[in-house]
Order: sequence, then C-alpha cells, then structure tokens
Amino acid sequence: MDTNGATVIVTEERKRRRGLIWVGLGAVALLSGGSTFALWSANDAFSGGDVTAGDLDLAQTADTAFYDVSTDRVDEGDTIPGTDGTQPGHTIDSATWRAVPGDKVAAAFSADVTLEGDNLVGKLSIAGFDAMTDGNASMAWTYEVYNQDTLLVTETALPADGTLLYLSAPQAGQAAGAEDGIAKAPTAGSEAAATVYTMGAVTEDVTVVVYGTFDAAAGEAGKATVGADGTYADQTAAATGTREDAQTVDTLAAMKLQLDQVRDTGAQFD
Repeated sequence: MDTNGATVIVTEERKRRRGLIWVGLGAVALLSGGSTFALWSANDAFSGGDVTAGDLDLAQTADTAFYDVSTDRVDEGDTIPGTDGTQPGHTIDSATWRAVPGDKVAAAFSADVTLEGDNLVGKLSIAGFDAMTDGNASMAWTYEVYNQDTLLVTETALPADGTLLYLSAPQAGQAAGAEDGIAKAPTAGSEAAATVYTMGAVTEDVTVVVYGTFDAAAGEAGKATVGADGTYADQTAAATGTREDAQTVDTLAAMKLQLDQVRDTGAQFD
C-alpha cells in the first residue's frame, strides 16, 4: 500500500512541473515580439509637388544654303535667311560653283534651339568641321551666329574644336537662381566661342553662317621666279606655284550642328 501511494505522489509532481514549463515558454513568446503592445509614434501629411524634367533640343529648320558673298560683286541680290540682312550675296550650287582667289562663300544653316531648365547651359558647336576644311590651304574659315535674326557673334575665326558659343535657358522660373549668361550683345574675337548668351524664350531660331575666303594672294609667290623667256618657273598648284591650291576641294559634307549640355560654364557654376 505504501509503495503505491509513493508512486502516485511522484506522478503528480511531474505533471505540475510540465505545466510550469509551458507557462514559462508562453511568457517568453510574448516578450520576444509576439505581443500587440502599441509603442508611441506620430505622423502628419505635408503638401507635395511635381518635379518635372526640362528639355534640350536642336531641330533643323532649313537645308544648308550656299551663297557667293564676294565683296567686289555687284550681283548680290539675295539676303541670307535668318540674318540681319547686312550680308548680301547670290545663291549658288556648291556642286557646280568653283571658287577662285578673292572669292568669299557662305554656308548658312538654321535650327530651332530649345533650352528649358533652371540650371541649363548648352554648348553650340559644329562637329568635325576642321576635318572637312583641310583640302584648300588658301581658304580661311570664319563664322557668325544670329539669334532671332539678331547678330550674336560677329565674323570671327572658326575654332579648331568647332565651338561657336554657349546659350543659357531663360531665367524665368528660376526663382532665386541667378542668371548664367549675358544679354544678347554682339561679341567678336576669340572670346566669342566662350561667351554664354541668355535666351529670351525656351525655343528660339539660331542661324550659323560659315564663311570661306579664298586668299586673293594665292599664286603670287610663284611669280617671283621668271625664266629667260619670261615664263614663270613654277606654275604648279603647290604653295610656291602660280596656281596655288588650284582644283583642291574642301568637302563640306554632312555638316552637323550640335548642342551639348555643360555644367562647367556659366556665371553660377563652379
């Protein structure tokens, strides 16, 4: 009898211990993240707004037109479109027209330039032009730039890298942002290609006129040496000849007017 009673007592103690173990595990689960306690927090709604991207674009508005603008010609009845009208000439077909010493030819091309952005400055250039104009050593190349028929860059030498000028987007909408460019006053000389001009509207017409002037003195060097019979000793097309650069070709093919955004030029950029 005593032995069976002891067995019952031992069994009851084991059941109690198991119950305590399960209660303990439940408490651990509640404390380790399974709880629904609400810790403090707060928020509020603020008004938002749109952040809209600007635009940079260049679109051709007319095919390249060629003109004979030699200053000693009297048949200059045409006006180069997109300019202020002070450079008269007559239309030519570049495929059949032949330049001679003393001539001046103009190639004009126009495009709509779009700049829309608070901190937007674009570099306008002619891509690869230096490679196109290395055939005739006696031909000097210069350029002018017009904006809305107003002269921006007076005739100046075309830089080797083709950079013409910089344009900045209109200041309207920039809030406290200061202007990056200058007013549209004509600029000349080497500083022209580094000048930033402020556009008056988001999209404006820009006309670039590239001039090629055939040196009127080409061939003069060859006249220095004359034979006994009075003939010139060198009548070749070489630089020392009387026919200097005859039949040479400057291939103005696929001229590309290019507009690139920059962030290193302008009054407000570091």
